[in-house]
Amino acid sequence: MNFRKFVCTSLFLVFSFLQGNAQTDVVSGNAKTYAGDTLKMYSIDDYITKNETLISTAIVDADGNFSFEVKVKDVVLAYIDLTVFKGLIFLQPNRKQVIVLPEKQRIAIQDQLNPYFRKTEFYVKMLNKDNDDLNYLIPAFDKLYNQSMTEVYYTRRRYTKASTDSIENYLSSQFVSSNAYFSEYKKYRFALLDYTAYHRSKDDIVKQLFTNQEILQNNPAYSELFDELFSNIFTNGKTSAISIPGLYKCIYDKSYYSLRKTLQADPKVSTERFADYLILKGLKDSYYSDSFPKDALVAVADSLATGSKSKDFKKIAALLSERFTTLLCGYSAPDINLSDIANNEYNLQKSSGKFVYLTFYNPNSYSAISDLELIKQVRKDFPSEVLDIVTIIVSQDKNDVQNFVESNKDINWKVLWYNFDTEVIKNYNIKAFPTYYLINPNGILVMNPAPSPQEYFNEKFTAIFRNWKNEQYRQQYRDNKGVK
Repeated sequence: MNFRKFVCTSLFLVFSFLQGNAQTDVVSGNAKTYAGDTLKMYSIDDYITKNETLISTAIVDADGNFSFEVKVKDVVLAYIDLTVFKGLIFLQPNRKQVIVLPEKQRIAIQDQLNPYFRKTEFYVKMLNKDNDDLNYLIPAFDKLYNQSMTEVYYTRRRYTKASTDSIENYLSSQFVSSNAYFSEYKKYRFALLDYTAYHRSKDDIVKQLFTNQEILQNNPAYSELFDELFSNIFTNGKTSAISIPGLYKCIYDKSYYSLRKTLQADPKVSTERFADYLILKGLKDSYYSDSFPKDALVAVADSLATGSKSKDFKKIAALLSERFTTLLCGYSAPDINLSDIANNEYNLQKSSGKFVYLTFYNPNSYSAISDLELIKQVRKDFPSEVLDIVTIIVSQDKNDVQNFVESNKDINWKVLWYNFDTEVIKNYNIKAFPTYYLINPNGILVMNPAPSPQEYFNEKFTAIFRNWKNEQYRQQYRDNKGVK
């Protein structure tokens, strides 16, 4: 199964469903420093993958006015991408919200390429204040709650259940609301405070708030507590709220069904749905901790993507599978959707049937400049019918692409501008320039990283191309003669 297609289809179906069963939330405002820009709003789909989906755009007119219109069925935590900031906002059905944005700032390339750089998150300010709106309730509540948590962390005072209850009663008295989402939010925030302040039993919390309870996968308070209690469940029984023998073997056996059955046998898990959610969390944790072979995690994720009864969990599993295989040789290369200086669009499908020597280039990189003449030789040695060379220029200014092309009249391959597409930088894990990849005619990544022209690329590519051609001949023979 092509899981990228599965994910796209699932997202389309979800979006169509929301469109047909939702009400509109209108978010508007005035931000003169963004005049002429197109602002983008993203939703956070779930707190396992933390996948972000573009859900709305707003063109800022010459006077600075903008307006987002989003169809929402339930509460959705979204954000507006403001280059160095993320403006968080809770979208709610049938709302009209007027907001204020900070002045525009441009993100530096060094920040984009810095793996430790994180955009500053803040809740956007509302001009039409409504004391029962989540965009007032949660930021105001979190401010006082975080002060209490800071005191718990850093004071030497000993907290008891009684003293912690006193804090929670005070916070509740300050925020009286009938908003059901906010009530759930407070409940899980208070449970985390209990666990931190007086070490409330993990078993007690799990039985009360997780076992046989609804999974609030889009509620950040639920998710933070869930992450705290169920960390590395496949390998780290001492710190996880559940410790079940046999999980390790199930992963190595690549058996999703055995894993689910083993988890479900624990009374604290019980339901199939909660077992699936725990598996999703465990898969993500294990991938980033390098606890298991990548192929075993991919196999379990793929099985869950087809075997779970939950459409939401199938989508999450497919996204995890895609992430696990991103930049993994033998799997599909991340797609590219960029343009050259003439606005000709390019994606990997346009190189179908040919190898692609993909290069990420910065005009200020000495190494990249020194490789350029050698890349020209690669172009001479391998015709475009065999090898597409695609150079993506990562630069703040599109004019750098124009200057690059005009200064190198003999370049006869595709030169694209990254156009501030942070996804392509993230998907290809670009940390330095130049960086090279080799993709085969079927869109499969075969070298990560690929050698630079100075590292005998020609010789290595010749061997790969010869093996690929031989395999094509063998396949034709099998197809024609019926040989298996």
